[in-house]
Amino acid sequence: MNARWIRLGRIEPAGFELACARLAAAQARSAAPILAWAQAEQQYLFTLIAPRKLAPGRSARWLSWALAPAVATYRQFDLPAYLDLDGIWLHGRKIAAAGAQPIGECVVAGSSFLRRFPGSCVATPSHELEQAFRLRLEAQHGWQFDHSWPSRPEAVSLARAELL
Repeated sequence: MNARWIRLGRIEPAGFELACARLAAAQARSAAPILAWAQAEQQYLFTLIAPRKLAPGRSARWLSWALAPAVATYRQFDLPAYLDLDGIWLHGRKIAAAGAQPIGECVVAGSSFLRRFPGSCVATPSHELEQAFRLRLEAQHGWQFDHSWPSRPEAVSLARAELL
């Protein structure tokens, strides 16, 4: 199945959440899944926007379904992260909040990656992290991502939120 990878550029978390809600609201039931990606000051933000028919039936399972690839990406970088409650954790400490909710015809689940991984204190290059995460998402869900721009209706919706 084809999926879309949309980079929203530099944006802080509140604006990113609004952008993702607008993207989700603009999707039809038959839409391709979207991974929205952005860079904030302290983290890389991501949100998976997928039609409900692709997500688990129970909403309690949406978060683990959507974020397992993020945890696997951390582990690929030798960080034993895990998903617990409402976030991604490392060594007993929450390193990223997470959430999932229905919006329109979609399930929307998001979290973030640290820009500086503990121990190394070196900024993780966005491209390297994106590629690792993309491969994990494709393996987990069986999707093939293509980089994409927002469609015309999506761009109009984002412009109303003053995000493009």
